[in-house]
Amino acid sequence: MWKIYKENSTDLNFAIGSIYCQAINLTEFKMWVEKIIREVDLHEIPNYFFDLIDFQSLYDLIDIIGFVPENNLSKNQDNALTGIAFLRGIDVYDPPISKEKALKALEKHPEIYQKFQHFFPFVELPPL
Repeated sequence: MWKIYKENSTDLNFAIGSIYCQAINLTEFKMWVEKIIREVDLHEIPNYFFDLIDFQSLYDLIDIIGFVPENNLSKNQDNALTGIAFLRGIDVYDPPISKEKALKALEKHPEIYQKFQHFFPFVELPPL
């Protein structure tokens, strides 16, 4: 079961964190939203998920959801998400850490790499 609800939102936070760290882009985030809609029983999907299919700006994301998802990732795990962006060859705008440190954080947290693959199977990742 996906954790995408206000009272349990760690999976939603991971997906949002991935877009804020630039590990995925807006199109890939929407592909994840569509994946959730396909996998979860229709009556269990929060209404805001349907709004996420059409949103255009990260600025509006929290307003659409209506709450700030809980973050269960450590700082190093967040850095590992930035490492995924660098691993993909993305030119990260204003990164919070250097490419070398981000990739080192990703090496130390292979669970982030594995979780990313589970969340975004449609995104090809180079091996660690």
